[in-house]
Amino acid sequence: MKRRSTTRPARRTSVILPLLAALAGALLVPLTATSASAAGTGYYVDCSATTDGTGTAASPWNALSDVNAVTFTAGDSIQFKAGTTCTGQLAPGGSGASGSNITITSYGSGAKPVIDAAGATGPVIHLLNQQYWDIGGLELSNSASTPAYRSGVLAENSSGGILHHIRVHDMYIHNISGYGGGWYSTNAGVGVQTDHTTTISTWDDVVVENNTFDHVDRIAVAVTPDADGQGTGQTTNTVIRGNTMTYDGADDILVVKNDGALIDGNKAGYGGSDSTCPPSGNYCNGASAGIWMSGSNNTVVQNNEVYCHVNGADGTGFDVDWGNHNTTFQYNYSHQNLGGFLLVMPPFTIANEPTSTVASDGTVVRYNISENDGSNSGCPTSGTQTHGAGVLHFVGGVPNLSTSTVAVPQFYNNTFYVRDGLSTPVLYSRSGTSISGALSFQNNAVFNYGSGNYFTTTGSSTYSNNLFYGNHPSREPADAAKVTADPEFRNAGNLNTASAYTGKSAYQVHPSSPVIRAGAVISSNGGLDAFGNTVSATVAPNIGADNGTGGNLLGNAGFETGALTPWTQASSAAAGATAANARTGSYALTTAAAGSGANQALTGLSPATTYLLTGWAKVATAGETLAIGVKGFGGTETYTTIATTAYSQAAVLFTTGSTSTTATVYCWKNSGGSGAGYCDDLAVEQLSSATNAVTNPGFETAALTPWVQSTSTTSSVTAANARTGSYALQTGVSASGAIQTVTGLTAGGSYLLAGWAKVATSGEQVAIGVKSFGGTETYLRSSTTTYTQQPVFFTTGSSTTSAGVYCYKNTGSGAGYCDDFTVVKLP
Repeated sequence: MKRRSTTRPARRTSVILPLLAALAGALLVPLTATSASAAGTGYYVDCSATTDGTGTAASPWNALSDVNAVTFTAGDSIQFKAGTTCTGQLAPGGSGASGSNITITSYGSGAKPVIDAAGATGPVIHLLNQQYWDIGGLELSNSASTPAYRSGVLAENSSGGILHHIRVHDMYIHNISGYGGGWYSTNAGVGVQTDHTTTISTWDDVVVENNTFDHVDRIAVAVTPDADGQGTGQTTNTVIRGNTMTYDGADDILVVKNDGALIDGNKAGYGGSDSTCPPSGNYCNGASAGIWMSGSNNTVVQNNEVYCHVNGADGTGFDVDWGNHNTTFQYNYSHQNLGGFLLVMPPFTIANEPTSTVASDGTVVRYNISENDGSNSGCPTSGTQTHGAGVLHFVGGVPNLSTSTVAVPQFYNNTFYVRDGLSTPVLYSRSGTSISGALSFQNNAVFNYGSGNYFTTTGSSTYSNNLFYGNHPSREPADAAKVTADPEFRNAGNLNTASAYTGKSAYQVHPSSPVIRAGAVISSNGGLDAFGNTVSATVAPNIGADNGTGGNLLGNAGFETGALTPWTQASSAAAGATAANARTGSYALTTAAAGSGANQALTGLSPATTYLLTGWAKVATAGETLAIGVKGFGGTETYTTIATTAYSQAAVLFTTGSTSTTATVYCWKNSGGSGAGYCDDLAVEQLSSATNAVTNPGFETAALTPWVQSTSTTSSVTAANARTGSYALQTGVSASGAIQTVTGLTAGGSYLLAGWAKVATSGEQVAIGVKSFGGTETYLRSSTTTYTQQPVFFTTGSSTTSAGVYCYKNTGSGAGYCDDFTVVKLP
């Protein structure tokens, strides 16, 4: 049914063994059953009782056979005593009615009552052609030394029509010894199955929620037909939510031939280790994935976490398989899954299954986070890849359905993190590095410290407004609007377990992040990001899964309201928000030519606390200057000037006075200019520590130590050309500089390196940069004869706690100068 099977699945009479068939027969023709006396009756079971009663609270039954002998009616309840264990299989008769379900639950206080099938073949609880049942509050197990077709709860429909309402909730289902490579629903913790019938049988209103599954073979939850070739009938209104699953033998959740299924808020880990096949002639499929669907329409998969899936044949966290229409994956968190984050299947031929030849269309993958997928590194169990791995893992070409309104799969506003040491491709296909079809890849944040590459497509794929940070392999997609700077994640790789940002939240960004407002507008974008932030359909979004402001203390920081407020005029020479010269989004602050700018007053700051102000600026006329700065904070006004005609970033650290709780941030163009100035994307963030990791940052010891020479061409400390204090670093004219290894950094931490540089000869360049931190060397160059600041953001690798900070002049005829280095950690 899924990918490839050795044989066609057997018919139901072969899949469910004789004992199960006998149970089914007894339910269809209850020769010895007694009818419930009246609707709404409560029946009680205490398997620890020494004598068998009448099923009342005062005289409970003490065996499952008593329950199996009754045909229950609407409103009845079957209640098992807490803290007790019943041995055997439960197969109660009857159906409830709309608004009046039959309930299986517990009574009394203590642990969940246990039903242990003690290795019997078949389900622990079985319903056949029954509807309107609520089952909850029990513990089920069925452990055996050898596998067979076993399940926890199995509800089957062979009625030839629609059956309604099966709800399984708040159960603990564990150690179900099924076939890891066998059929799905009959090897499930909860299986809801449609049997082969003419007319087609389907279900409506299936709810599986808030259950715990552990060591279930094959799968925790399956809502499927009993075999391939079930035609076009689809089960409706399936909801699978809030379940926890560990060590499932193969898959975790599967829906087949469903319309409108919602798979929401489940957590599944360590699955996919068991591929044991049933006897010859039965269905066998050793490939598995965490959550997937096939032959289904309008499926929504959201808010799930799948991790450490170990299956080597597929092994992805998620999978959009054959014949699906309009599948949406959103807000999911996938990490350390052997095969990758998402498997994408092409159409292929399954006997008697016409929808398998139809390419899945309308697939939307948005606001998901993938961390170190393609490897089980860091997991308690691991597998061996047999089909390769990729963050986005395609079996063949990209499935495109030309007749669809959304002919290509849409991947937008996702965040993908690949740590150093991994070779996982971001886009991978088992068919090679150039594959058929096309896709759309927009607004995605790709943090790639690994060595993996991308495939190319023969069709016209769209790549726009993505962030590609870290390594840049040869087939990295061309993207005219791409961003290549550090995205400044809060806790990249979830390496800092003491961080306030863990799990998905690790991929929220700082307010100075270059992803903010750098995305392209996408209509019908779902309206919310992975963290519940609104995503506009008309205003530029962020790149990646986080559309927040990063906790920016400034309002209207990118001027995207099209107005100045809460900024105010800094002088009578008016500045304003204009729809021109924006760095990101649609608007920027435009000053007058001279003596003009805007202020924003911040209140509620903490006294004696360090803050980081960042912003971007440029000038219309080269050589004129524009300042980004802060004043009125209880300390000396401080600012950074920018004199470039292309946007450059400024970084200003300031510490509030001992009693100060306010500050004024500004963008200001001095008097004497002839052209406008522009500011955009300003941010203020409180730092948890302002400790500078650089020793002798301003060379004020008058010696180089602990800086060391970068090359044999000497650089030195000079008492001339200092920016502040008395000393600065002077390089040679070419191939010369100094480097310092700063230590005590945090693995996976985001840092700001800020340094100041100038050259003796205009137009030559001196670089301030960082390397040996676990990522790709990063630097910025100064080419002016006055000091300019070069702020560089970088994130340390998964096991790196140091970095090499340097000043270096590559070529030229005059010296370079550097001064006032700072390395501080972002919180």
